[in-house]
Amino acid sequence: MESIFEPETICKIEVVGNDSEFMAFFDKHPKGILCVPESLVGLSQYNVVMPETYRFTKWINKKRKDITINVAQSEGTKSLNSNDFWMPIVFLASDVSLPVFLNLVSSYIYDLMKGALKHDKANIHLKTFFRDDRAAVTKTLSYSGPAEKFLQIAKDGNLDKFIN
Repeated sequence: MESIFEPETICKIEVVGNDSEFMAFFDKHPKGILCVPESLVGLSQYNVVMPETYRFTKWINKKRKDITINVAQSEGTKSLNSNDFWMPIVFLASDVSLPVFLNLVSSYIYDLMKGALKHDKANIHLKTFFRDDRAAVTKTLSYSGPAEKFLQIAKDGNLDKFIN
């Protein structure tokens, strides 16, 4: 019997209809990652960033000095009270590919989970905007589900078999 508390895994890539905010970033910043508030991508009416934003930014600055990461101006941090990892919503510039970003997130989650108890189950929520140069469109990758499955996706590097 399946528990109603088990999260449904969602992993999808979609073409973004209105990518004006992303293209403004992409044109001005050829390098790096920008963590953006929810309101910038139409997910919320409030100008807040996700809970892991500043910790993730600090971790990248410490571990990967070769990658530029910034946080767009916001009014605060969203408060979500669970053990889930709510990763920042990010825009990827041309020098940071989607597989590289997924590996960064995977390493970050792995570092955080090192001290977790064996039975602790964590979920990850992630939304990333990136440019698909082959198709000349902006796309978004959304993932919501168990950390173990996300770590496997990042390790394999083959998103096709996981996308809904």
